[in-house]
Amino acid sequence: MTKKRKSTLLLLSGAAIALVAGGIGAYWLLARRLPAGGLPVGMDVLPQTALMTLSFSTDESQWRTLRQFGTDETQTSLNQTLADLRDRLLTANGYDYKRDIQPWVGDEITVAFLSAQSPVAEGEESEESEESEPPILQPQEDPQTAVMILPIEDPARAQQILTEPKSEQGATLSERDYQGVQIREFESAGETYSAAVLDNRLLVITTAGDAIEQVIDTSKGGASVAQTPGFNQALRQIVAPQPFARIYVNAPAARAIASAGSPQALPPQNLTPLQNNRGIAATVTLESEGLRFQGVAWLDPDSETVYEVKNGDDKLPDLLPAETLLMASGGNLQRFWQDYSQRAEMNPISPLSPENLRTGLNNLTGLDLEEDLISWMGGEFSLSVIEIPSSAEPPAEPGTVGTRAGVLIMVKASDRAAADATLAELDELVGDRYRFQVQETDIEGQPVVQWTSPLSGLTITRGWLEGDVAFLAFGANLAQTILPQPDASLVASQPFEQSVDLEFDPNNGHFFVNVDRLLSEDSPVPVPNLPPANEAFIQAIRAIGVTAAIQDRHSTRYDVRVLLDKTDRPSELPAPSVPPASPSPESP
Repeated sequence: MTKKRKSTLLLLSGAAIALVAGGIGAYWLLARRLPAGGLPVGMDVLPQTALMTLSFSTDESQWRTLRQFGTDETQTSLNQTLADLRDRLLTANGYDYKRDIQPWVGDEITVAFLSAQSPVAEGEESEESEESEPPILQPQEDPQTAVMILPIEDPARAQQILTEPKSEQGATLSERDYQGVQIREFESAGETYSAAVLDNRLLVITTAGDAIEQVIDTSKGGASVAQTPGFNQALRQIVAPQPFARIYVNAPAARAIASAGSPQALPPQNLTPLQNNRGIAATVTLESEGLRFQGVAWLDPDSETVYEVKNGDDKLPDLLPAETLLMASGGNLQRFWQDYSQRAEMNPISPLSPENLRTGLNNLTGLDLEEDLISWMGGEFSLSVIEIPSSAEPPAEPGTVGTRAGVLIMVKASDRAAADATLAELDELVGDRYRFQVQETDIEGQPVVQWTSPLSGLTITRGWLEGDVAFLAFGANLAQTILPQPDASLVASQPFEQSVDLEFDPNNGHFFVNVDRLLSEDSPVPVPNLPPANEAFIQAIRAIGVTAAIQDRHSTRYDVRVLLDKTDRPSELPAPSVPPASPSPESP
C-alpha cells in the first residue's frame, strides 16, 4: 500500500537551510558562464556513488561580482582563501591561471567528492527494510577524495599542462595505462597528482589514483551521477540563465556518513533533510543584493513513499508588521503536527518529544493537545518575533531606554466554534488556577481578551483577525502592532521584499529573519555571542528568506535568498606568495 508522506514546513525549511549552509561553504571556496540548460560538467563520468559535486562558473565577471559581497573583513578572508588555493594548486607548481588554464578551459569546473571504498547497499544488514536504497560507498575514516573536472575547449593546449610540468622542485612524472586511458602521475610540492584526458573533452585531476580509476570506469559505461534516478528531472526544475554554481548531494551516501560519524546509529528521522530523499540539488545565482539558491529534494521515482501534493494559503505574512524580526509560517498546522509527531515518536533523541508535550500541556491546562487544540487548527499558521516600537510601549522606568520584542502566534481556524470553546476554557483556567487578571477589552474597536499576571506583569492578548485567524500575542502592546492592521506590513518591507519570493505560488510556507536588526547594537532581542570564527561572516548577512513548496509526488522545491553587505567595487586578490618556477614574459 502506498504510504502518504505528508509535507511539513520543518522538512522543507530544513532542506533549504541545509543547502544554504552547504552553498555558503562553497561560496568561500573555489575558482569562472554556464549554459542555460543541461547537466553540470562531468556528471556523465562521475560515479553514481559520489557523495557531493560542486560546479563553478569560470566567468571572471561573476567572480568579480562575488568579491563585492560582504564586509571588508569577509572580503579579505575570501580573497585570502582564493589566493591560498591559487598558490597551492597553481603557483607552487609553476602555473598561472590566465596564462596556462584560461585559454583552454570551458565554462564550468566541477569538484566532486568520491570514496575509494567498495559499494554496498545502505541498510542491507536489515531484512526488515521497507524500501531498498540505491548502492552507496561504505564510508571509513577518510571517505572523501576530491576530483576536479575541467572541460577542454582547446585539447592541444590542455595537453601541455600534463606533458610539461613546471614545478621548480622538478616534478617526477610517470605514466600508466588503465582501461585504454593514459594516466599521468607526478609528485610536486609534496603531493602526488593523477591526471587523465577523457575523449579529448575533459581533464580529470585528483590526488588519489583509485579515484581517477573510478572516473574512467564510469566513462566506460559504469553508473554515473547523470543516471541517478530522478536527477535529470530534478535539475530541470531549477534551471537558471547564468548560474554561478550548481550543487548536488547524494542523500543516501550522506546518511551513511552521518551515521558512521555518530557514536550510535542515527535513525533516519534524525537526518532531516537527508531522510528518505534520493538527492538534493541547488542552483546558485548572484543577484544585485546577494545570493539566491533554487533547490530541489527528490525521492526515488519508484519509491512507495510519496508526498501529498497540497500547498496551503499564503495570507498571514500580510497581517504582520514591518517590525517583524523573525517569522516562520506553514500551510496547515494539523498536517505539520501529524507528520512531526509520527517521525519524532520513532526518534528517541528528538529535540521535542510529542508525548512530553501532550503530558505537559495536560498537566498545565487539563486540555488534550490533539482533541482540544490541533483538531481546529487545520489552516495556515505562523510564529513570529516582533519588535514593539518605542511609541507603543508603556512608559519606561526612570533610567531605562530602548525597545522590546514579543512573540506572536497566528493560526487560521478550520472550526471556529470549536476554537471559541477551547479559548473560553483557557480564559477560565488562567484566571482560576493561575490568578491572571482576565479582561475583555478592545483595541481600535477590535474585541480582545487580555491575561495579565499580577506577579510578573506578563501580558498575553488573544483575539481574532479577519478570516477566522486566531492570534495569541505575548508582550504588552504587541497586539497593537497588528490591530486593526499594521501601519506598514512585513511584505512591503525592503528586507522581506528582497529576500522572500512571494511569486513562488502555491507554496507551503516561508521563513524570514532580519539578521541586520537582530545583531544590531540596540537589538530588542538578547542574542548569544557568536562563535569568533563565524562572527564576521554572519555579520555580513542582512537577511535570509526561504519559501518552500511541494512540487509533485516525488519532489519538493524551495527558494532561498541571502542578502549580503556589498561594496562598490571588488577587492583585489593578494599577489602570489610563491613565485612561479618558470616565469614567462606574458605572466602578470
